Amino acid sequence: MKDEEVTELYRQRWAIENFWKFLKMHLSLERLMTKSLTGIVNQIYMVLIAYLILELVEIPEYLGKKLLDKLRYLQLELSGRCAIVHWSFDG
Repeated sequence: MKDEEVTELYRQRWAIENFWKFLKMHLSLERLMTKSLTGIVNQIYMVLIAYLILELVEIPEYLGKKLLDKLRYLQLELSGRCAIVHWSFDG
């Protein structure tokens, strides 16, 4: 192997390490739910899509600016509009 090839392989490996660190730290992808390549790819795509949706969501400033604040806001909004639990206990 030439020095340039080794350098390129290390650069690519470092990019993968940084991407995995981002997934773990910022998107809470701490463990994979499957060992199949398709399952891993799908899980990564789901986490990235959820992240992008949260980035696009705008919430009132006083509720916070972090992704977790946005997620909690969405959970509250959705639970208020779709209270399935109440259907079970009406009667």
